[in-house]
Amino acid sequence: MAKEYSRACSFDPTFEQLLPYALHWNTNIVEEEDFRDSPVDRAHFEKLFDQDGRINDERGFRKAVFRGGIAEDVRKEAWKFLYGFYPFHSTKREREALDIEFTYRYEALKARWKTVLGSWSEETEEEETANNNSTTTTDSPPSRKNSYSCLDISGDLSTIMRLGDDLALPNRLNDDLHRFKFYEIQAKIYASRQPIETNTKSLKKTLRIIDKDVPRTDRDLPFFSGRNNQNLMKLRDILVTFAVFHPEVTYAQGMNDILSRFLVVLNNEVEAYWCFTNYLEKITNEFLERGMLKKLESVQRLLKEIDPFLLQHMTLCEVGDLMFCHRWLLLSFKREFVFKECIELFEIISSQHMELTSDEAERLREMERAKDFLREGGRQRLASTDINTEFTFELFICVAILHHHREDITKKCNDSASVFQFINGLTHQLNLKQVLAQAEGLVREYCRKSVVSNSFELVD
Repeated sequence: MAKEYSRACSFDPTFEQLLPYALHWNTNIVEEEDFRDSPVDRAHFEKLFDQDGRINDERGFRKAVFRGGIAEDVRKEAWKFLYGFYPFHSTKREREALDIEFTYRYEALKARWKTVLGSWSEETEEEETANNNSTTTTDSPPSRKNSYSCLDISGDLSTIMRLGDDLALPNRLNDDLHRFKFYEIQAKIYASRQPIETNTKSLKKTLRIIDKDVPRTDRDLPFFSGRNNQNLMKLRDILVTFAVFHPEVTYAQGMNDILSRFLVVLNNEVEAYWCFTNYLEKITNEFLERGMLKKLESVQRLLKEIDPFLLQHMTLCEVGDLMFCHRWLLLSFKREFVFKECIELFEIISSQHMELTSDEAERLREMERAKDFLREGGRQRLASTDINTEFTFELFICVAILHHHREDITKKCNDSASVFQFINGLTHQLNLKQVLAQAEGLVREYCRKSVVSNSFELVD
């Protein structure tokens, strides 16, 4: 289609502006292009490491994960980098030390909350006994202090300093007894300094919710099936540990579904806890009402920009708030795809390669600026449109799914019930490769559109 510019700029208020077709969303590209690649396999993964065991090209790793996901036999090792258990620039020797340190820290955290809960139970029993005997005595039972307080480890501080001096000596580096004792004491100090939920009533309510959710978590998977499944016990311990030491958020329904992915892939309680914690600390607001409402509002704005007619139809159907996207976003589309695919999608989203704040998005914008400069014969845009960094890649996935099914939604759905029925009917019916290609296409189009505007300046 020919461009419809009749002037180089539009500062003249009498000028009737005609926007070219290129300034509108070209959603056809998402149907035509396929940006996917093969998964990161063993050979590819091992090439990422230098002679000391460091991954120097973090960007290349994230790009490869985004392009094709991770092969199953490499996933456990790769996830420990992807979710922050290991720093990308850590050496093999440093990672061995981290394995020990994180193990001791996790066990110390568990020991602390088990002690605290145990002391609360005893205090409750003592209070009840005191109340029952209040008519015969005025003496109150002695309160039981938390046996895992900072006072209990005060004697260890001098020990850890002495062990630290010993470990600094070359002839003591291989002394495993001292080294492990050093880690153990460090872990106890670490655990004693972590903030902890002190509201007994609130924590007991949280534990009841966890105990209801855990037995219902992915029981269709062999990993969690069967009676007295030990993996469910690990799941519970991780959730309780997180809830106790994150009093600002504690536990919210849906966390068990997120954790199950980590536990299945890593098959290690310690690694699953730290990766889960690292991931959840980045999205904590999404488990709070204000955070999720803000994210849903961002989906609405993005859909309005890409397909305003579809959003208008949704509004007429009384689902303009797009509340059905809540589950998609909270669980990273876990219910919408079979478990194998939801694992792949989870790691692709977590790669953060195609976020609007990423190097890749900036590269796309720079390429579009160069093309636009040549296309317009040396005329340079005065300014680019501001990008909305709240439009994360998972939001583009939401919009890609809705846009792909826009015809069915607009023709078959005329009220909220029919919309929800249609959306629920998409479960396990979506083509993951197609959804990813369409979402990436929309990101690319957004980057292009953020560069192309209707104001120019001449460049000599």
